[in-house]
Amino acid sequence: MTPRPILSVTGRLHRLFVTSVAVVLLITGLVVMSVEFYNHRSQLIDRAHVFSGLTSPQLAQVVLTESPMLATLLLESYFSEPNLLGIYVYRNDGSELVKLTKPGLAQSLPTPSHELRAQLEASYTIGFELLDYSVPLRVKDKLVGQLYLQYSLDAVKRQLLIYLLFGTALYCFSLLGVYLLSKRIQRGISEPVDKIIDAMEQVTVHQNFALKIPEDDKPGELHALISGFNRMLGQINRNAKELKSHQAAIEQHVYFDPLTGLANRRLLMQSMEREVLRAKRSEQIGALLYMDLDHFKTINDSLGHSVGDAVLNSVSSRIRKAVREADTPARLGGDEFVVLLPELGTSESTASHNALSVAEKVRQAISSVHQIDGRALHVTPSIGIALFDGQNDEFENLIMQADLAMYRAKEEGRNRVQFFLEQMQHNADHRQQIEESLRQAIENDLLYICYQPLVRGNGKIVGAEALVRWSDGEKGLVNPASFIPIAEMTDLICCLGQWVLTEVCQQMATWEKQGKKLVVSVNISPREFEQNDFVEKVQEIILNSGVRAEYLVFELTEGVLLNNIEAVRIKMQRLAKLGIRFALDDFGTGYSSLQYLKQLPLNTLKIDQSFVQDITTDSNDAAIVSTIIAMARTLGIDVVAEGVEKQEELDFLEHWGCQLFQGYYFSRAMKAKRMGSLIPSAGKEQLRETQIIPFKKHQFSK
Repeated sequence: MTPRPILSVTGRLHRLFVTSVAVVLLITGLVVMSVEFYNHRSQLIDRAHVFSGLTSPQLAQVVLTESPMLATLLLESYFSEPNLLGIYVYRNDGSELVKLTKPGLAQSLPTPSHELRAQLEASYTIGFELLDYSVPLRVKDKLVGQLYLQYSLDAVKRQLLIYLLFGTALYCFSLLGVYLLSKRIQRGISEPVDKIIDAMEQVTVHQNFALKIPEDDKPGELHALISGFNRMLGQINRNAKELKSHQAAIEQHVYFDPLTGLANRRLLMQSMEREVLRAKRSEQIGALLYMDLDHFKTINDSLGHSVGDAVLNSVSSRIRKAVREADTPARLGGDEFVVLLPELGTSESTASHNALSVAEKVRQAISSVHQIDGRALHVTPSIGIALFDGQNDEFENLIMQADLAMYRAKEEGRNRVQFFLEQMQHNADHRQQIEESLRQAIENDLLYICYQPLVRGNGKIVGAEALVRWSDGEKGLVNPASFIPIAEMTDLICCLGQWVLTEVCQQMATWEKQGKKLVVSVNISPREFEQNDFVEKVQEIILNSGVRAEYLVFELTEGVLLNNIEAVRIKMQRLAKLGIRFALDDFGTGYSSLQYLKQLPLNTLKIDQSFVQDITTDSNDAAIVSTIIAMARTLGIDVVAEGVEKQEELDFLEHWGCQLFQGYYFSRAMKAKRMGSLIPSAGKEQLRETQIIPFKKHQFSK
């Protein structure tokens, strides 16, 4: 047990008390001894004074008679005086007249002091052995001699010795009593202090805040101290319980997902670091499963976030049951989950097999029907797997690899498992490079707009589609198919779309100043159209450029229409009030529905070129195209055929009633200057058409 400093305090108090009493008693004894010595000395002096007062008148006469015998007879009887050892009588000139010593005195007396004998008044000196007393002898105030007495101090010393012995005995007994009393007092203090110290040790070392020190019924400071300490312990115990509760809540908030209770990213990283260190020692291979729920946004949008949260809880519960106790399931956010699988085997083949087995088990568990509020909901996951060992230990890299594998699983049809391959990383790096280069191209004005004419069968231009082009200084002309999809994956498509619309409106304004007017179609991506302030941005661009919105056509893909058709309809109606018209691009390639054509303010359908290219050789494509044209004519909607490259295709389309075309048969996309030269001057409120010569051989227009 550790030393108790409080005990040393009581010990010091005990020693201080005893020492203080001892010093006080010692000082008292010394004072008493001094007083006694002073009293005995005073008594001797008084007796000498009385003796000299009785003898000095007669002795002075004897000194005048110069009779030593008479002086001796006068003084011999005075040796009956206690403690008187010697009597000396001196003449006025200092010569000795009589010297008497006590009979039987064995020791010789010291010579009287000349200084004392020379005093003109009664005087005395006290030594260790004798009291010397001198008094002058006068006759009628005339100095005739000197009486000198020597008294022994042995009786005084004996008396003081008796007092000293008695005082010492009394002093020792007193100290013993004081010591025992102090010990009793100390014990009365230290026992409660011991209890408090034991309680402090239980609190500080063993964290036992629930104890209580027994209290006696004796009132006093110690009782108040123990009672106060018990109250303090009770408050500490309550505070400790609250602190533990808060710590548990904080730990839950810091390390666990608040919705599902699974580990969050921070705890997953800590577990990953621990498992990597273990993998280095054991040479075991682990894996990360990265999963995303397919079309989960549809559940949130259609049934509400409360149902979506219930689905997430159901999914997390199934993940827990499907994995091992040593595994760490986590939720990164939204509908993204990660499972850390440690120690799957020492070889890559064994680890891959075990990881795939766990992933399939999780996939099947999640894919089973979820009963939520009386609804049977189906949710499927796309799962990516990335293996790790003691060397491949970067958490962010592993997450990124598993994420790439998960996206590959989605691309291959969803509801499946995909391992990470190096080619995925290469593709991801390539996409990242394209994205960064495109961002710089927008900032450095390396993009430009080309216009592909929209023509009738006779080759007359009735409009154009604006197409963005990118001319890189090092790579040359960059294929739009390589950067447009990457831009659509990020918010970069919004910046690009806004830039394109601004450039087109400015170009249209320039043409209008030249007396030329042309209907221009602009492609709008789903991400761009879904912006909350999209209508306001379009209106601002139109107002700033000064163009007429009636000459703008927004081409939308069916991806815009998938989420919330009512919200899309309202936004399209707001844009239509500005004068903007709409075309449905790539019709037939997505989830085509007559509902779109019935509810939305669409003006044009654009048949995808994948159908047009094979209409002369593929009966199915021919049937689809003819059906689309017939349906559009019935609904009063214009039809544009994209990708027309051959006369046979043009003939087929015109046969079924299609009147508007785009494609290399007529013209490739051209820069604004060339496009402007093909637009004739138009009269007031008149949109003129211009003849364009068909290109039999495919070549770019200059």
